[in-house]
Formats: sequence, structure tokens, C-alpha cells
Amino acid sequence: MAIRRRKIKLRYKAERVLFSDVLPYELPVIFSNRYFYRFLLENGVKFKKGKLDFNDNINEGAKQLLYLIFNRKSEAELKDIKVNGMDMNKIPFTYHILHKPTKARALTIIHPANQIAMVDFYERYKSLMLYYCNRDEFSIRYPKKVACYFYYRDKLHHQLLGRKADNLELFFNEYENLKSYFSYKKYTNIHKFYEDYRYQQAEKKYAHLLKFDIQSCFDSIYTHSIAWATNGGKEVYKRNFKGEDHTFGCEFDTQMQRMNYNETNGIVIGPEFSRIFAEIILQQIDCNVKRRMQAEHYKLNVDYVCYRYVDDYFFFFNDEKVKEKALQFFDEEMKEYKLSISDTKTKQFDRPFITEITMAKHGIDQLVSEYLSFHDEKKVEDMPDDAADVEPSDSDLVDINHDKVDKALGNVVNLYFKSNRFIAKYKAIIKDAGVENKDVVNYALAKIEHKLQVVLKKFDTIYKRLSVGVHESYRQVECEEKRKKMERMLTEYLIQITDISFFLYADCKRINTTLKLMHILNDVIIYLDNDYQYKNTEVVKRFSNVIRDSVFRNIQKEVDTVFRMSKYHEETPLETLYLLVTIKSLRDKYRINQNVIDEYLGVKYDVHDEALEWPKMNALVIMLLLYYYGTSDKYLKQRKGLVKIIKAKYATEPDETRMRKAELVILLLDLLACPYLQFNDRREICKLMGISRTKQPIVEEYLKTRRFMFTRWTNVNLTKELGAKVSLEVYS
Repeated sequence: MAIRRRKIKLRYKAERVLFSDVLPYELPVIFSNRYFYRFLLENGVKFKKGKLDFNDNINEGAKQLLYLIFNRKSEAELKDIKVNGMDMNKIPFTYHILHKPTKARALTIIHPANQIAMVDFYERYKSLMLYYCNRDEFSIRYPKKVACYFYYRDKLHHQLLGRKADNLELFFNEYENLKSYFSYKKYTNIHKFYEDYRYQQAEKKYAHLLKFDIQSCFDSIYTHSIAWATNGGKEVYKRNFKGEDHTFGCEFDTQMQRMNYNETNGIVIGPEFSRIFAEIILQQIDCNVKRRMQAEHYKLNVDYVCYRYVDDYFFFFNDEKVKEKALQFFDEEMKEYKLSISDTKTKQFDRPFITEITMAKHGIDQLVSEYLSFHDEKKVEDMPDDAADVEPSDSDLVDINHDKVDKALGNVVNLYFKSNRFIAKYKAIIKDAGVENKDVVNYALAKIEHKLQVVLKKFDTIYKRLSVGVHESYRQVECEEKRKKMERMLTEYLIQITDISFFLYADCKRINTTLKLMHILNDVIIYLDNDYQYKNTEVVKRFSNVIRDSVFRNIQKEVDTVFRMSKYHEETPLETLYLLVTIKSLRDKYRINQNVIDEYLGVKYDVHDEALEWPKMNALVIMLLLYYYGTSDKYLKQRKGLVKIIKAKYATEPDETRMRKAELVILLLDLLACPYLQFNDRREICKLMGISRTKQPIVEEYLKTRRFMFTRWTNVNLTKELGAKVSLEVYS
């Protein structure tokens, strides 16, 4: 029986913007705005009529945190903060991820003060944001309405856990993993466009496709151009608006400047509001091009059709003259807004529009189906291959009768395959298609994870019936013998899956790839590391320690190899360090040796175990390492060295910029709640950030009950946190 998607009505809160629209996606799974959101809501912190407001009876510890966020010393000074004032001029936290093998991409976390301002901006201007994003016929990704429902499907279900997840509703409490503030039309992912009828209809009607995009789009946007796009164009705006104005465009321009240290060239990259900012400008460009094409008697949907996904254009045509004229108009209109077409990414295709990547994906689909499938001569209740999205009939052990045990004993199961043969065929597929591993690795890992979920569910349907036979002493010897055989088979299967996944990951260590690898590893871990629940109280042992140790040791070995074969790079360190969160979710005995991490970081010690030199580290790296080291004695000298780095990071920052820097403020808010630092270590950092010796205990006492601000330091449920990274479907 197919699982119905759960439909949940969103209770409207303006602060929900913080979950979806102000942080980049590419952040560690332990970092979110979940607790910052709770802090603002609990204390009524918001901008009201252009000035900062909060509850009259605000807790003293919370008030001290506001002093820190807004760099103020008194309540009166706080209430004088203006949403667009120059005191909101902050320095964003820019970090880098690997975008291409030799090229990094800069992403941005804006200052907490600017995040609060964006809540106010969305609340005041959500209707105009929607209006200016719904004018264009080319765009295929744009906000349509304020989302009021979301749907989800629990992909792991309860079966992988072996028990009911009673806290499932808590996970979705206050929709703290919401994907977006708005519901989007028409496509939330560009790959959906390739599979849609619009693309297929265009292929039937037009013989040629021109793909092009905008050169360094977000870095090139001139913030003042938002006012041109929303007020009739550049010349109209300059002619009619003299000096400062308070139109929507000007207000959006001001917000983008304040959060980016008053820069007008380029906008912050990563948050969803930046894509909306760009969308408004690009919609105006599209409208201008369409109008000029009409003036030349070229009709949309007749002579051409054009689709745009963010800054990627798909222009379908038959006549070369139509293409040349459109390119001319796009080039001229973009130049008006200080943008340009990327020559290196402009490519023409002739029908059929099948790309090398598409061919490789077809080959990967067949490969995964051939090698990784669950083979059962009698079929498990004729369960379909998309079983990751269906609930098997045995949803609980108590539902299993002896007839089902008999059927399980009759099932002939085969999971065997060799990873080296899979890898050889995979390499042949990408070579024949003319692509590189980096082009399709995310797709391949996603297909592997889906197939893994299917296999585990089918496997478990038989295995749990045998477990009931053993537990109830029904055909106990036969059930136990077959259970052991299936366990050995599963051990080898999971080790081979792990080998394949790390092979694909080896030469493509990017953030999205790491997250997909973490999903696969987490599916394996939660399946092996949970027992069955019987009649709500009894626990039926699921697997022996042998399979767990074999598979977990293999995961440990593979992650160890990743660190040994990689070198820390201060520009793009996160791609590898994300895996520390997965390793920490295992038991202590599967941790990576501390010397391996030291060697990866390039840390060397003297005879007294004092670090001679540590590499440069941003706040995210510090948080990940501090989280991994925790309170473990084996990482004592590493934690001690990390504390020195933190102190130096604050001490070397000039006074005039220390409180403006998003990185330092966010890091301090997290360190104040961190259980892995000594009180005296925090005291030194607090002094540099203006928190006195008398106020520090008040702040820390407040955070003891709230526990976290951005980083969740303890009791991380990796399944939930990875689930929060999966795009939840949002609808109006």
C-alpha cells in the first residue's frame, strides 16, 4: 500500500523566513537557524515600525545576547536601532566550497542582525516580491504564492529503525525544516524540466536548442539595478527619482547593501532572497527581450520558445535569424543592467536534444538496477521496485503470524555482487558517454541510495519474519540458520555498497556529493544499529555484533582513507570535514585516530604536545572540529590547540570591525552554549567581544535551558538533520 504524503498546514509566522530563505544550503548538518528562530520568537525580537522591538519582560540573559548581536550597551540604545540605519551595515561571513576541480565558490552567511531585518522585509514586502516575480513568461522557477502547506514522505520510514518513531511529529514541530517561504512554479529543480512535457513539446516543434547563462551572475549584479527593474527601467528611474526614495526596489537595494558591508557591486550568494533579487531583475530583462522580439514580428511559441531557470537559458528555435536577433537583444538588455552572457557556457544542440550527461544517466540507471537489486525467486509479497515509497504489510512484528514465517523460510534470496565489476562498468559508461565522474556522481549516488532503501525494505520483510520465528520458538532452528545466512549476505552487500560509494566520491569531494554519501552511510548505520520493537515494550535483537562491527569498521576504514588521501585547504575544507559528523554518530571505537586528523590538518606538536602551528580556520571548521573532539580525552591536545586558535581569531581582529563581523558574532553565540569549552576560556573571548565578567554567567545560565543558538552540540539525530537537508515539498 502506497504511503500517502502527509499534508501539514503551516501556521503563519513571519520568522519562518529564517528556516528557508536566509542561509545557504551548503552548511554542516549540525548548523541551522532552528534555535535562533526560537530565541527570537520567545523574546518577541523583531523590527516594528522600522525600529527594533522585544518583550518588555525579556530575560536578562537574552537581553545581553541582543546587546552582543546589535553592538549596544543599554536597552534604550537597542530600541533606537533602525532597520535600514547605517548601524545595520555588517560584514557577512563568506566561506568557500569546491565548485569545480580547481575553482571555489564563495557562499555567505549574513549577520544575525541582518537576518532579523530580512524577516521584517519579507513581512512588509512579500506581496510586491510576488508581483515582480510573476511578470515573465520565460521563467520556470519563481515564487508564486506564500506557502501555506507542505507535504512530506518519510523515506526511511519506521522499518529501517525497526521501531515506531514516536517523535516524528516533534521533528516537524513549527516546520523547522521548511524548504522555502514561498511555493515555487514551475520547477523546484532543473532536472524536472528535462523530464517535463514542455521540454518534450519544444523538441517536437523546434530543431535547435541554444543553452546559455549569465557570466558570474550574482557577483555582477549592481544592487541599484533592482530599482531600475521595478520602476520602469534605468532611464525612467533616473529621470523621475531624484535622491533617496522609499520604493520597494530602493528598500531591497538598501537591505542588500547593509548585509554586504555597503557594497553595491555584487550581492551575497547562497540565500534564497538573493535568487529572488536576481529573479526580479532578470524578469525585467526577459520582458524587454520579448517586447523587442514582438516588434521584429517574432512570436513567442511560434517562432521560438524560451525558458529560464534562475540564470540558465534554454532558447528553442528553427531559424538562425531568430536566434541571432534574440541573442542581440539579450546581450543589449543585460548590458543595461551591467550583466553579460557567458561565452564559455553558450552551446547549441540539434534535435534530438540528448546530451552526453543524459546518455550517462541512462547507463547508470541500468547498471544500478542490474547489480544492486534484491533478487528473490518467490518475490517478497510482489513488492514493487519503488518500495522505498511503500509500506510493507508487516509494519510491526506483532502483525507477523506463523504463515508469514513459513513463507519467509521458502524465500530464496540473493544479494551478492562484486563492487569491482560495478566500478569497471561505471567507468565504461562515463567514458562511452564522453563525460567525467563529476558530471554524474551526484546522480549515481542518489540512485544508489534509493536502491539501497528498496533492498533494505525487501530484505527486512523476510528477515523480521524469521526473527519472530526465533523469538517465538516456531521452527526456531530453521529460522536461526536462515537468519545467519541472510546476515552474512547482507554484510557483504553493505560492504560492497560502501566500497562503490567511496570510489565515486574519491575524486569529487564536493559538498552535495558529501551529503549524498552521508545519506547512504546513515541508511546503513540506522538499519544495523537498531533492534526490533515487539508489542511496544519487548526488544528483539535484530543483528549480531559481528555484522555491525564488520560494516562499521569498513566505514571507518573508508573515511580514514579519505582523510589520509586529502589535504586540508583553507579555502575549501568543509567537503571532507562533513564526514566527521557521520563518524561521530557511530560508537567511540569507530572514531578516526587523532593523528590522522592532525596529519590532514598539517598540525605538528613539540615534545610537550604543544601545537607548533595550526592552519587558518573559519568558524564552520572550528565548530565541526570542536563538535567532533567533544569531551573525549583522546582529543585533549587537539581541543586545547583549537581553543588557542579561537582566542587568536578574536584577539587579532581590529576593534572597529570585531562586532560587525557575522563570523565572529555567530561563533561567539555558539561558543557561549558549547559544553566542550572551559568557562575561563570563554571568559577571555567574551571580554574581547564586550561581555563583562559579571554578565557572562547570566548569559550562560540563560543558554543552559535553551542549550543552542546555531550549532547543535549534543544529541544530534543525524537522520533528522540529514532529512532537514532534503527538499520538502511546499505548496500554496
